[in-house]
Amino acid sequence: MHRMVAIVFVAVLLAVVSLPVAPAVAAPQSQQSEAFVYFPNTGHNIGFEIKQFFDANGGLAIFGYPLTELIVGADGMAVQYFERARLEYHAAAPAGRRVLASRAGAILTADRTAEPAFQWLAASPDPARDFFPESGHTLGGAFRWFWQTRGGLAVFGYPISEEFYELNSADGNSYLVQYFERARFEYHPEHAGQSNEVTLGFLGQQLIERDPVALAATAPVAPITLLGNASTGFNTSSTDRVTNIARATEMVHGAIIAPGAEFSFAALGDFSAANGFVDGYAIVGGRLETVIGGGLCQVSTTLFRAVSNSGLQVTRRIGHSHIVYFYENILGFDATVYIPGVDFRWRNDTASPVYVVGRVDRAAARLTFELYGVSDGRKARHEGPFTKNWKQPGAPVWQYDKTLPRGAVRQLVHGRSGVDVTYYRYITFGDGTTRRDTYFTRYTPWEDFFIYGPGVTPPAGAVIIPPR
Repeated sequence: MHRMVAIVFVAVLLAVVSLPVAPAVAAPQSQQSEAFVYFPNTGHNIGFEIKQFFDANGGLAIFGYPLTELIVGADGMAVQYFERARLEYHAAAPAGRRVLASRAGAILTADRTAEPAFQWLAASPDPARDFFPESGHTLGGAFRWFWQTRGGLAVFGYPISEEFYELNSADGNSYLVQYFERARFEYHPEHAGQSNEVTLGFLGQQLIERDPVALAATAPVAPITLLGNASTGFNTSSTDRVTNIARATEMVHGAIIAPGAEFSFAALGDFSAANGFVDGYAIVGGRLETVIGGGLCQVSTTLFRAVSNSGLQVTRRIGHSHIVYFYENILGFDATVYIPGVDFRWRNDTASPVYVVGRVDRAAARLTFELYGVSDGRKARHEGPFTKNWKQPGAPVWQYDKTLPRGAVRQLVHGRSGVDVTYYRYITFGDGTTRRDTYFTRYTPWEDFFIYGPGVTPPAGAVIIPPR
């Protein structure tokens, strides 16, 4: 892998021949998480980071039921409409900051600035009310209590009007209301002292009327379920390697692959020190080198296994040049990446988007990928590995490293044999048809590999290669 690799990830969002086989070796899978939830009331799902934001900021009481799936709206933005809000999904933002509530209140009142309640104040006329110079309006009473206890600025934004009475077209009654950047508060004196004394207006429903793409996406859909997953461990990895695994997983997490679209690992982003990666070991030209991004192959391998377990189409997969023991020791079930020449790619060959969830559990030293989507009934199973042409490693390899202390010797690789491996995947589709995919890998022998510092003389018979 080159020390500086610049690649760009664009996640597009929308809209048998039988053979004798040995006993199957199960592809390791993690436990299913509650990444998505389905609401039969409206026939829509919420999940991913949208669900995390939804759950963390009041859930149904604040946002209401979902009215669409996560879609690309008429303005080209990835959004999901709810009864009381619209949530935006910004895939390019860092994990944890990709979801924002739209400024629905500001959008819906943009033409009302001349009305008395919306006119900017220089100060509060009532010292008992909080004044917000950022928006020129005040906040007090039950609305202030609701604002402060239900998410405040992060969820509702600043007040953009004073309190005033407004007719509710849904029931024909007038209520005391106040608009905020992202919400409208309504006061119900008949529920004083109860949890519904203050409620939120249905701004999401109002906003969706302006978006023909969203209106067309309100029809109920099928529940999103776990299609497949995979997990691998890294308890023997160095801190640098774990750092790279976590950073690369963060870059994969959040990908949404549209029907027919292809995911490319080599298009994720910038695998450089400037983007949070550190030096780690990787196999380069048949020998171990220190490179930016060592550990990426564990991420690509785990993702490959999740894709394979899901029965999705693998379009480009290349095995490692040598057997690697980080991956649960399933021969022939790995996928290496070496940017830009060696890529791992797969296609969403279902009729609905596929959502990729990636997690790194440092305490348990586990990396997990989960793929979610609407199941079309396909099931995948694996058989193998089948091996032949075993070859023993040759003489040990020694490489000088001037950064080591004088007299130091470190063994970085314990030799392993070479072998040809065939691993089969059988997919049974919902209509009963089947398909067999073959993963073939030729692992070459790998000799014991040592690095040594000044003052060390390699043993007789060792193969000496140029210094790093």
